[in-house]
Formats: sequence, structure tokens, C-alpha cells
Amino acid sequence: MFEVTPTAAASVCSVRSGEACEFETPEPHPDRSGLVGSTSIKRCLHCGMGVTDPPLSDVAFLYEGRESQDFQPLSTGLARWIKSLAFTREARRILHQIGRTPKRVLDFGCGSGLFTRCMGNLLPEQAVLGSDFHPEPPAELEGRPYLSNEQLSHDPGGFDLIMAMHVIEHDDDPVRVLRRLKSLGCKESTFVFEVPNIDCVWAPIFGRAWDAWYLPFHRVHFSRASLSGTLNRAGFEVVREIDVSIPSMGRSIANLFGLRNTLPLLLIGAALHPIQWSAEKISRRPSALRVIARAAD
Repeated sequence: MFEVTPTAAASVCSVRSGEACEFETPEPHPDRSGLVGSTSIKRCLHCGMGVTDPPLSDVAFLYEGRESQDFQPLSTGLARWIKSLAFTREARRILHQIGRTPKRVLDFGCGSGLFTRCMGNLLPEQAVLGSDFHPEPPAELEGRPYLSNEQLSHDPGGFDLIMAMHVIEHDDDPVRVLRRLKSLGCKESTFVFEVPNIDCVWAPIFGRAWDAWYLPFHRVHFSRASLSGTLNRAGFEVVREIDVSIPSMGRSIANLFGLRNTLPLLLIGAALHPIQWSAEKISRRPSALRVIARAAD
């Protein structure tokens, strides 16, 4: 019925102290990259963490050319206005949730850079730095502070706000990524992490078409318990947990019918978001989990 397999992502179960995750039989999922072949998810029977198979020692090849949906190709017109409005609202919300105005911010895994840009518009000039795989910044960050992940290794750090929004689920070893981010902070740093919720109310409704089943790009699929346990193992103390409703209906519908996520579907997703939000609020099974944390040591 199940296999017991320690992996980099889930070597220690977040519920059974000191024991390895106990995985169910893997469930096949489509390969949305066309680069890996067969992909599947196996889930721990106890802490609920999901892990994508096959494991990948280096995921950089998945993001060459910034062609995956994580980079949200440069939008124009109405689509860009809608995204900018939503990102600016979320940036304001995060600043309110941390309760202060940071002096130096790192948006790690900044993707298209639009969220980074919106956050930067709310803070003093040059306060927000974007970082990602690529040596050159995304178009949204032309003329704005940006460092590649490699260049970031030479930065003195000292960021007092470090964000990783829908990032740590993209690596087979999220603890390693989290520890690296912790090293870039200072004693007073605040960390904001956000990931898709494997227990979202919409996951069983859309099945394999659910937007967050984005294999092989999403390597780890977090439950509340496994996210908290992963942060603790990486040396973080959770300050606050926040349920977040990410407008995902448009892309899930596109996946369901094999369509591209075009402007009409973006508008459909926006129109359906009140329904999405209500169902997630009532069920307490949101589409995303946001955690505000600080270094425990």
C-alpha cells in the first residue's frame, strides 16, 4: 500500500518526530514541461507532505528562457493592469502584516519581477532587490536592483525583509534553500514564505487540472503541518500563519480543457475569485499558505 522512502524534501516526518515520511503509492500527473517524461506525486500518510517523482538534483534546466508560467511572460494593457493591481494590494498587505517599513528587501525567486516592482513602488527607491536563476533581470526589473542567484552569493546580505513567494516548493531540498535565505538576513530580519496548499478545497474538484499540480516544476507540496515542520528544521520560528486565496480558477479551467491561459481566462478567474475565496474561507482550506517567520537562533 505504501513505501517508506526518506528523501531530501521529506527525510523527517513533521508529525512523527525523528521518523521518515511514510509515502502512499505515487499518483501519476502530466509533465507540464515536456522535459522530464512521466511524473507523479507521493504523499506522506502522516504529515501530508507531497513529493514529486522523479527527483531532480538540479532544476535550473526547467527555467531556461523564462518560458514556464512562473515567469508570467511580460503582460501589456488590461492584463498587466489587473496583475499590477493585485500585486500592489498583496505587497501592501505584507507590509501591514509584518508591521513595519523595511529598509532593505530581498524578493528571492522574483520570476517576472512584476511583484518585486510593485513592492518597490511602495518603498524608498533602491530598497527592493529581485533575484532569480538568470544573469540578466526580467523585463519588469530593467533599471531596478537585481542579482542572479550566483551573484547573490557575493552580496553582504543584511536584508531585514526576505520574501520567497511560491519559491521553496520548486526545490527537492527546501530546507537547504531556507537555510541559505536565513544566512542572508540579520538578527532582526523578518521572513515571508508562501506556498500552495496541498489540502486546498479545489484540489479534489479540479483533480490533475488544479493549477498548483504544476509538475515537474513544483517539487514539494506542503500541508500546514509539513510547512511548519520544514521551517523548524531549517532553523526558523513561525510568528504568524496566514491563509491566502490565490486567484487560480482561470488557469485551472485552462488546464481542464487544455487551453492556454489567455486574457479571457484571466478575466474569468478574476470574476470567479469571490466564489473561490468564499469556499476557501468556509472550508479553511485555502489555495496558499503564508508564513511570517524569524530565525530561531
